[in-house]
Amino acid sequence: MKTMREEFVDRHCRALPRAERDHPFGPETVVWKINGHMFACYTEHGEGVSLRTSNITRSLAVVRKSRPASAPYQTGGDWIVLPWETPPEELRLQLIESYNLVRRAWPEGANGDGDGDGDTDADGGRADGNGDS
Repeated sequence: MKTMREEFVDRHCRALPRAERDHPFGPETVVWKINGHMFACYTEHGEGVSLRTSNITRSLAVVRKSRPASAPYQTGGDWIVLPWETPPEELRLQLIESYNLVRRAWPEGANGDGDGDGDTDADGGRADGNGDS
């Protein structure tokens, strides 16, 4: 049975456009992907959720603020593990940041969302990086 925090992550990830839940590493590891690339993962009954950050500097800033750990099983310095004790709003915002980062880094279509209509990211910013009104 999933914990409340695991259900929280799944509910918020499921609401993100084209996010897909997968189990590529076995039934106990949940991976959330956009355009075939991972933006969040957790091991059922683990210590937290692993999320991508923009770079090592951002990772360190999040670590200082939230006390997460680096994700040693992820390559590169841009993955962190947010502990399940992270306040829900902060966890939600970090999920969205990770999703948007991966969506922009590995776009499916010309503007990063695969449909060419210039719609917005999950946080309301434009998929093409132009958040100006």
